[in-house]
Amino acid sequence: MKTRLNTYTAYSIGCAGVWGVILVLARRRLDPQSRNALALVCSGWWMGWTSSTIARIGYPPPKQLTAAAEKRLRLVSIVLVALGLTSVIRMLASGKRPKGARRS
Repeated sequence: MKTRLNTYTAYSIGCAGVWGVILVLARRRLDPQSRNALALVCSGWWMGWTSSTIARIGYPPPKQLTAAAEKRLRLVSIVLVALGLTSVIRMLASGKRPKGARRS
């Protein structure tokens, strides 16, 4: 049985896993105020995901991209993901540690 990994379900599970790791790291490395800010970003992201999931049910699928458009989309997506992850890493690295937290 061949498993297909490039499905919306696999994407959703991957997103949940990444957000889970980010929030666990934030719990260990950030003060409550920074954690709340990150939790708001996370909940906003999931609201967008929910909205787009509902829209996928009601609207027809998009037209197939041309090879050039697919290449541009891939490049822009990589840049945006890199910027987002860099921002989260910077926040985790520079955030104030909770009071009483031990250095690891």
